[in-house]
Amino acid sequence: MKTLPVKIAFCTLLFLSIHSFSFAQKDNTDDPEKVLQLFITEYNTDPHSFFNSRIPSDFRYTNTKGLFSYRESVVKGAEGRKSTNSEVSDLKFFKAGDLIVASGIHTFGGNPMAFTYTMRKENGKWMFAASHHSTVEKAAETKK
Repeated sequence: MKTLPVKIAFCTLLFLSIHSFSFAQKDNTDDPEKVLQLFITEYNTDPHSFFNSRIPSDFRYTNTKGLFSYRESVVKGAEGRKSTNSEVSDLKFFKAGDLIVASGIHTFGGNPMAFTYTMRKENGKWMFAASHHSTVEKAAETKK
């Protein structure tokens, strides 16, 4: 009867290894819209944690004035920000292999910003490779 405990132990180990692999694969989609929504959800929940875990060392952000910021300053700038409320709209995606380029409007607290986000998959995890924001100007009213 020694084989029964060995079989139970083996089955338990197999079950845990399968489930630990599936839990480790949280970026299990390559659908561009789902990847962006994952990023927005993580960002809204905890901006600092999002930037700390999703941007690689060669990340570059371009602000509305054309100035660059890099990983270190972006992560540091998000320190202390625990949650936020933002949403994306007017989305357009381009995907090629492990690269996604998304553009649209990202609204932060009622302030819309046009964006281009570049995401690339590294070692099975989607990373935020580059970001650009531009101010959205209000359309001029037409006189009748």
